[in-house]
Amino acid sequence: MKNKTTNCLNCGEQLDSNENFCPNCGQENSDKKLPLGAFLKDFFSNYLSFDTILFKTLTPFIFRPGKLTKAFNEGKRRRYINPIRLYLIFSLFYFFMISLTVPKNLIDSGLRSYVNKKAVLDSFKVESLDSAGVQQLIKKAEQNKVANQEDSLNKWGTLKYWAGDETLNDEEFEAKLDKVGGNIEGIPAKYKRSFLLNSSMFTYQAIRNLPLMMFFFLPIFAFILYLLFMKKRYYMEHLIHGLHLHAFAYFIYGLAILLISIFATAEDWIIFLSFIWVSLYTLFSIKRLYQNNWTKSIFKFITLGFFYFILLAFGLLFELIISFITI
Repeated sequence: MKNKTTNCLNCGEQLDSNENFCPNCGQENSDKKLPLGAFLKDFFSNYLSFDTILFKTLTPFIFRPGKLTKAFNEGKRRRYINPIRLYLIFSLFYFFMISLTVPKNLIDSGLRSYVNKKAVLDSFKVESLDSAGVQQLIKKAEQNKVANQEDSLNKWGTLKYWAGDETLNDEEFEAKLDKVGGNIEGIPAKYKRSFLLNSSMFTYQAIRNLPLMMFFFLPIFAFILYLLFMKKRYYMEHLIHGLHLHAFAYFIYGLAILLISIFATAEDWIIFLSFIWVSLYTLFSIKRLYQNNWTKSIFKFITLGFFYFILLAFGLLFELIISFITI
């Protein structure tokens, strides 16, 4: 039996001994002692909805595209998890998987690999890239692989040293970059130096900004749906549809990242199958929700995908630029 209090611990409202809940704020009338089991139950129930509503939501969410959106738009809003909460749960899952699997030295490793490959290519000249020339290039690259990997580490360290060398002015710094083929025209030297010195921070910054970028991208996705199906629904109904579609994509791609970390040799198949599943899910969701025939549904699905991926590419580029200049 729970110990009760004479005043609500949340708002201070005076309570009778027989009152189980505060009439003012609704908090349960019990003392501040909270067992671990009660804490976990409260957490899962109130924040992740790990109760019967979760299991009622998962089946149509995974296997019946468009049903959750249709039910919500019809006013059945207590039967399933709220679309925003569902989006947040699976976006957290997806970006958590990314943060676990993307190495902090991703940029360092990639650019070291670039320097290594350039060192191999510069180690000899091939007059023509015929079949024999390509085979010679591959053989030479394999022979020099170990030596060039060690050399690339030294060169990468040298680039970082130049970036932090205050005795080098910007012109001298860029001249040295030109010699190793690492200079990119049009970017101020201070940003190049900052990137070289804080390349690991760039990866962290990009991953941290990605969820925010995707969240603000949702209204644009919903607007594309509105333009394609403006006679079928109000804008807010398309936004709800966008929340459900993105939540499903986060769920599938999060699982794909997890499976790739376990079965690395099947990476290509996992990526391909997850993309196909998300694409078919979107198509069937469009068909169920907007009630067009298959020809119109497929055409509008392709149109949606075309504009979505173009805008997504620009959004990702913008997000990387922001991450680049703010490290």
